[in-house]
Amino acid sequence: MGALQGQQKIDRVLPPISASHGKSEFLRLRSVADALVRIAEHAGDTGSFLDEATDTVMELTRATGMAVLIADREMSLAVASARGQMAAVDEDGFNLGHTLARACLQSHAALHSDAVATDARIAANRRDHKLHSLIATPLRFGDDVLGVLEVCSSVTHAFDAIDTQAVALLGNAMGGALGRQMALDENARLLMRLEAALLDTQAKARKYEDAALYDALTGLPNRAHFVARLEEVCQAYQGKSNGFAVMFLDLDGFKAINDDHGHATGDTVLRETAVALRQCLREADLVARLGGDEFVVLLSWLRDAERDMQAIAANIRGALARPRTIDGTDLSIKASMGWVAHDGQADAAAILAAADSAMYRHKKAQRST
Repeated sequence: MGALQGQQKIDRVLPPISASHGKSEFLRLRSVADALVRIAEHAGDTGSFLDEATDTVMELTRATGMAVLIADREMSLAVASARGQMAAVDEDGFNLGHTLARACLQSHAALHSDAVATDARIAANRRDHKLHSLIATPLRFGDDVLGVLEVCSSVTHAFDAIDTQAVALLGNAMGGALGRQMALDENARLLMRLEAALLDTQAKARKYEDAALYDALTGLPNRAHFVARLEEVCQAYQGKSNGFAVMFLDLDGFKAINDDHGHATGDTVLRETAVALRQCLREADLVARLGGDEFVVLLSWLRDAERDMQAIAANIRGALARPRTIDGTDLSIKASMGWVAHDGQADAAAILAAADSAMYRHKKAQRST
C-alpha cells in the first residue's frame, strides 16, 4: 500500500512522457548530431560557411533570429552573420550597455535568459527589438574565444533544454570550423601579400635590368646590351660570311643644334632619330644608342649585304631628312653612316670598330664636298 501511494506521488510530480514526444526529441537530437558533422566538415569559404551554419541553427531551434558575432582584440563584437529578428540589431545593440552576448564573451560560458524584460543582466534597450528569450554561447577555437553565437525568440520561455544544449554544441562546432576557416583565409591573405611583394620585387628587378641595358633618353638598347647581342651573333655566324652587317650612324651638326637651340632640343632630336630608325628597320634588326649622337644597327638575314645595306642607308637618310618641327624650330636630321658585313671571322669588337671607321670615312668624304 505504501509503495502504491509513493508511485502515485511521483506520477503527480513528473508529467508523463508520451512515446511520440520521446520520438520527436530523439529526432531533434539526431538532427543536431547531423548538423555538427556538416559544420565540422564544411569545405567552403568563410562567407558560405556562416550562411550554412546560421541557417542550420535557425532550423534546429525555436529561434526567430540569430547572430554570429566576432570579437576583436578590444573585445568589441562585430556582426559576421545575422538572421530573422537579429538582422535588425546593429552592432551597438550588442556592444553598448549590458547584453547577454557581452556577458557570454566575458565569462566564456553559455548563458540563457527565459525572460529578457526581467533579466538584470540585460539592459532595457534589448526590449526595443522584442527579443524576449535569448541563448548566448561562446565560439571556442582551442583555448581562444572567437566570438559569440546568440539566438533569440519573440516569446518568453521559448527554449527548452534541448535548444540550450543544441546551441552550445553548435557554437563549439562553429567556433572550431570558423577558427580553421579564418586561419585559412589569413594564410590566403598572407600568400596574396607575398605574391604582391614578389611581383613588386620582380618589377624592380626589371627596372634595374632595364636601367642597365637600355638608354633612358631614347628607350633603345645601350652599348652593353648591343655588344652582348653582337657577340652572340658573331659566334653563331662563325665561318659564315655576309650573314649579317653592322651599321654605325653619327648625326651631322649635332653640336650646333645643342649650341643654337639648347640641350632640350638636342634631346628631342635624339628621340626623333630613335623613332625614325625603328620605323625604317625590321623587328629582327637591333637598333641601339651607343652614347652622345652615335647610333648603331645590327642587321641580320641579308641576301646581298652590299646591295641591301645601300638600300637601307638610303631609306634611313630619307626618313631622317624629312622636315619636322622640334620645339618650335623647323629641323631636318642628317647623319653620316658606315657599315660592314661580317666576314665570318671578326669578333664583336673588331666588326664594331670596322663599322665605326667606315662611318668616319663617310663623314670625312661629306666634309670634303
